[in-house]
Amino acid sequence: MPRQYYQRGQLVEAEQLDDVVAVKIGRETPGTAAAGVEAELGSSALDQVREAGVDDETTEAFARANWVFVRPNQRTQEAFTTGAELPGAEAAGKVIQRPNGRIGIATDALTVRLQPTLSEDQAERELEAVGLTVVKKLGFAKNLYEVRTTASQDALAASVELHENDRFVFAEPSLIEHVPARFRPTGARYPQQWQWRNAGTNGGTPDADVHIEPAWDHTFGAGIRVAVIDNGFDAEHPDLAAGLDPLSGFFHEVGGVVFVQGTSGMPDKDHGTFCAGLVGARHNGAGGTGAAPECSLMLLAVLPDQIGSQTTLARAVAYATDPSTEISGIGPGSGADILVSSLGPNGADWDLTSTLDLALEFAAANGRQGKGLPIFWAASNGRNVDIAKDEVVSHPDVIAVVRSTNQDREDNAARGPKVELIAPGVNVLSTKSGGGYGTNTGTSFAAPCAAGCAALTLSVNPHLTRDQLREVMHKSADKIGGPEVQYDAAGHNDDYGFGRVNAHQAVALAARMRP
Repeated sequence: MPRQYYQRGQLVEAEQLDDVVAVKIGRETPGTAAAGVEAELGSSALDQVREAGVDDETTEAFARANWVFVRPNQRTQEAFTTGAELPGAEAAGKVIQRPNGRIGIATDALTVRLQPTLSEDQAERELEAVGLTVVKKLGFAKNLYEVRTTASQDALAASVELHENDRFVFAEPSLIEHVPARFRPTGARYPQQWQWRNAGTNGGTPDADVHIEPAWDHTFGAGIRVAVIDNGFDAEHPDLAAGLDPLSGFFHEVGGVVFVQGTSGMPDKDHGTFCAGLVGARHNGAGGTGAAPECSLMLLAVLPDQIGSQTTLARAVAYATDPSTEISGIGPGSGADILVSSLGPNGADWDLTSTLDLALEFAAANGRQGKGLPIFWAASNGRNVDIAKDEVVSHPDVIAVVRSTNQDREDNAARGPKVELIAPGVNVLSTKSGGGYGTNTGTSFAAPCAAGCAALTLSVNPHLTRDQLREVMHKSADKIGGPEVQYDAAGHNDDYGFGRVNAHQAVALAARMRP
């Protein structure tokens, strides 16, 4: 069934899967009871979802998040149509296949922005007049709200109906989607971390690393707060616990998405733990070390099941920029100095919502008390993936990072003019959940490597603006790949960006720019 909605001012033509609804079963419902609830709703429609081309990774992620796909029986269909509650269910929605083939669940939730010229009272009266109930006022743009529609069929219909209302800048459905982690696991402290010092062992090329040891002669990144946005962290890992920033926290779904400051109750995930270790694992002799082992780690856990909306991701970006967007009473200057995330689909398009777009722009304009927040993001894994089709990582305010091998060659990642840096990301060693260590491969791990080196760079010259730091990282990078790899007049290559990160040269260049 054809459906339409608006995203970033453009009409999106999508397809609603016929005779399929998605229902989120309560997390407190035990397994056998959950199966009973699912059976009462109708019959499983998982095969129909797969026939639409949805891969097992996506369906399994939805299952972990307690979402089930069913062909509704008459009672469920009636309840769904009338908006009545479904017994044992937390939420329900329609399954929408977007033009890029990825699915999302459309509920009654939207993010909307009204004209900034309206006062808050005027904006909220307008919301009420069109049948929108405020869930949360978002603090990173004026008159930006999470809402639920009570007057429209669903969020998609509301998006279309509100598009012609000149009091709204936008009205976009908050689709529940799969936002996986960008890594491909391979197979286990400091001698194994070739990304920091490559001696040429295990088939590597000597010095095919980020040249970090000379940078450590000058700084370990003290005084720099790095926000790592991921699906969860082992906050008690001995290499991470000593570096935790008190503003760390997580977004938790309890009848809505709320932010919880602190790490008690934070989801523990291997992917986030690995990324955090590459940024700032302590050099305590217990294992390996991170690029900036004295930086402060602001760990922000989102989408622990890899399922959720970009609105939550936007809130995390905004919080990293200015924690007062989620917690009142926190003064200026408490936000992060560097942000890094390695979340996003592999080998697939990723369309950007206006809300996340606003959060990225908010970070660029307002981060670090106006100097701008540098944002590093892992590009997609997958050969010959066009990076421009990923609207998040190719955003003008995002530094896209791909991965290199221990022979200074690019390795199976997105390509195109938006690639900015390449950094080690193949069989690199870092922290793992449970207090251990191991190796992994993926652009997921190249991005925190680059971000950690940027933290060292900023620590020797905290006066640098976001754009100045970006330029330093570009100019100091090594043109790798061998004689067959050609860089253009601006020093850019579509596979290697401006080159492989060189921490020593970046620190030296930043120090020379000190006022």
